[in-house]
Parts: sequence; C-alpha cells; structure tokens
Amino acid sequence: FTPTRLFIEDTYYSDTTELEADVLSARIGAYADEKGWMRARCLRREKGVLPVPKDGDILEYWKKGGDRVPKIGVRGGFFHPTTSYSLPDAVRVAMRIALARDHSAEMMNAVLRDQAVAHWKTGQFYRMINRMLFDAAEPGERYQVLQRFYRLPQKLIDRFYAGQSSLADKGRILAGKPPV
Repeated sequence: FTPTRLFIEDTYYSDTTELEADVLSARIGAYADEKGWMRARCLRREKGVLPVPKDGDILEYWKKGGDRVPKIGVRGGFFHPTTSYSLPDAVRVAMRIALARDHSAEMMNAVLRDQAVAHWKTGQFYRMINRMLFDAAEPGERYQVLQRFYRLPQKLIDRFYAGQSSLADKGRILAGKPPV
C-alpha cells in the first residue's frame, strides 16, 4: 500500500468451513520473515470463510426467507463464484437499488431476485471450474491447479477475476493436460 505498509493474503480452497486462524497467522509471519520484510506491527487482521459454489438452484435459495425479504451481498448470491469477491457486485446492486422507483420490500425482492438469477447464469463457467477444482483434485493437490492458472497471461487472469472471461479465455483455461 505504501513504501512501509504491506498487505499479505493467504487463501485456501477447503472442503470445510473450519479456519485455524493462529496457524494461518503464523504462516503469514513466516512468509514475511522469509522475504526479509521487517514486521514492526500488524495494523489489521481479517479472516473469513467464503462460499465457493459448485452448483445450486438460485430461485430455490431466494425462496428461503420468504418472498418479501430482499437479499443483498453474499446472502443474495452477489459474489464471484470462484474468488468469492463481492465488492464489484455490491456496487452493481447499490446502483440497481438507487435507480429503482419503487423501494417497497416486494418490489426490491423481485428486482434483486431477477438480478441474482441473471448473475447466477453468468457464473456457470466459474461454477464448473469450482467443480473441477474440488472434485478432480485431492485437497493437498489443489495448489497445482492454482499454480497452473497463475502462469496464464495477466490480462486473462484479470478478466477471470472480473467475471468477464471471453470464450477464448475459457478455452485457454481448460486447454492442456490437467495438473491433477
């Protein structure tokens, strides 16, 4: 972030929601030490377990909680299926709400449900990638899939993170001998 401030993230794809925060914190510290980065103090820690869906029925999900309860954020299904990043979708949802003429619960629920369904459809390729990652690789071998992915061209990776992979990007991601 600055010449004296650094952000280090340690991400795992897991079959469970368990998170060993102390173990992960120690790994991050060891990584910083290995790089020779002096650690004066930690300004902030963040931890969490995020969803990585392999499949599902978005309309059935939206029915939970009743037809009068609008959902936003991750609870509404507004996140990247593979990275679980939600900020870009939060902005799109906020814009949709701001532009709405009717802010009643029933109308917002219908509008946001329709937006969630459209978003879910655009995430089909990414959920397929999730199935491949979780079902084709043993937990201890998944890193090989990710290592291969991060060797791809940076612009392709950027489009992937943005949820805007082209047909050529999808072919490139899937091409070649799987590492697992």
